[in-house]
Formats: sequence, structure tokens, C-alpha cells
Amino acid sequence: MISDRHQPPSMKALLAFEASFRLGSMTAAAQEQGTTQPVISQRIRVLEESIGRVLFDRTGSRLAPTEQGRFLYGELSGALASINAAVAKLRDEAQAVEPNLSLAANFGFAHAWLLPRLSELQRAFPRYRFEVTPVDSDSALEMAEADIAIRFGHLSSCRANEVQLAAEVVFPICSPAFARRHGLAGHVDDKVLAQVPLLHMDQNNPRWLDWPRWCTLAGLAPVADAARFKFNNYPLLLGAVLQGEGMALGWSELVQQPIAEGRLLALQPKVVRGDHGYLLASKHRNSSLVQPVVEWLQAQLAETVAAT
Repeated sequence: MISDRHQPPSMKALLAFEASFRLGSMTAAAQEQGTTQPVISQRIRVLEESIGRVLFDRTGSRLAPTEQGRFLYGELSGALASINAAVAKLRDEAQAVEPNLSLAANFGFAHAWLLPRLSELQRAFPRYRFEVTPVDSDSALEMAEADIAIRFGHLSSCRANEVQLAAEVVFPICSPAFARRHGLAGHVDDKVLAQVPLLHMDQNNPRWLDWPRWCTLAGLAPVADAARFKFNNYPLLLGAVLQGEGMALGWSELVQQPIAEGRLLALQPKVVRGDHGYLLASKHRNSSLVQPVVEWLQAQLAETVAAT
């Protein structure tokens, strides 16, 4: 390859390379940029020729960046982020409009964690208008279209535009009145599980712990059957627990506030699954409007985990 040090690389070629590296696919880069895979491939080859270095190893089935490719991406991504942030800031100041930001999250997270903090969110970002959408599936269109989307899943499935918010911590919860009625003293054992009414979600989703799997991880004998009472969403389940109808599994992020207020009791033992947790995705991760909200949500989740 012959390089021309005096000829600056094409911006289209740089953007084709950045998108292919970030998305791990020239086809995905082409879809994002509204063109075709051959066009993206040609632009990257022109870039490689202009700098005299191979940026991707194309011998395997996957697009593997070379050491030079990783170096260029590290420099390029930071520069593009700065440019995008500067342009967004200037646009925002020039237009003097109220930013509209859409948030999508699973029903349980939206109702139990986000809803009680909406007033704090609004105080932190008084110029913003927020649209909150609870969804019952990660594949829902609202999750893909939202400016910020929060889902629960296996942390190994974390995508390029996602950050981890919190690992999964699960423990039994009940109302104070229920604890008094059943003589619960803070620790759940096999005998308690066999005697008290158990509540849980009526869903077949391997991501979420149910009573039998929680018992196994907690070192307890699995309950004879699944939950004795089931509910089709987590807010409804929490309502039943608050009314003293039974004992349920509590996810630390979702039950911290009613525990702090004394409306729920956290029982032992706790089960920590470090490979599961909440993930936050943003399709505008470098936006000067979106990134501060992402950082606020991260900080709030960290406080929630620390307080539980």
C-alpha cells in the first residue's frame, strides 16, 4: 500500500470505519448510514490505502479489527463524540427549545423505581419534557425507539450502546403485619417457606428468579410447588405484598423505597447473581442532552443499591 501523508482521509471513509468498528459489522454500518455493505467496504479500503495500514482482518467470518484499527477507533470515537456534543450544545442554545426525552423500561422498574423519582428527575432537568413508557417485553418497539431504554437481562448480553446499572440482588419481602402474624424474625428457612403463602410473577421467563431457583441459590430446599399465588406484573405483586397477602421475592432496586419507609421488610438470605442485572441503552450516548440524564440515572441506581 502507498500512503499519501498530505492527503486527509475522506470523512465518509472515517465514518464508515467508525460505524463498522462500533457495530461489529459492515452490514450494520451500512444500514445505519443508509447505504450498502459494498459501499462501506470500499470506503474502508480507500481509508486503509490512504494511511497505509490494514484496519480490519477479513480472513475469518467475523470482522476483527487489527491493532492499528483499534488505535484509530480510540482516537476517532473521542473526536466524533466531542464534535457531536459541541454541535448538539450549539443547536440547543440556538433553538432555545425544551428537550423532549423518551424513557422506556420494564413494567416493574418503571413503576417501582422510576415513577417515585420522576419529581427528582424533573428538578434535576427542569427544561426537559420526559415521556415514560412502561413495556412488558424487551423486544417491544418502544424499547428500540426510546432515547433511553432500561431492561433486565444477562450482563454477558450487554450491547455496544449499553451500560450496566446494577447487578441482581434478590431477597424475600413481606409487610410488617405479615411478619408479625407469622412470627418472622428476619431470616427465612425451609420451615417458613413450607408454611407461609408465597407470591410470585405468573411468567415463564428464564431471566427472572422464581421461588424454586431462588431457594437453590440460597442453599434452601426448593418449595414443593411454584408460587401459591401468581400475578401478571410486578407492581400488582408488590401491592399484594404491601397488603399482607403473602411473601414475595424482592429485587433490591425495586423495593428499596418501601423498605426505607417501613412499609416492607427485607428478609434474609440475600441472593446475588452477578451475571444478571439492569442495563441501560441509549442510541444518543454522546448527546450533550442525553448523557447527563444517563449519568443521573446511573448515580441514582448506585445510591439505591448502596442503601438496600
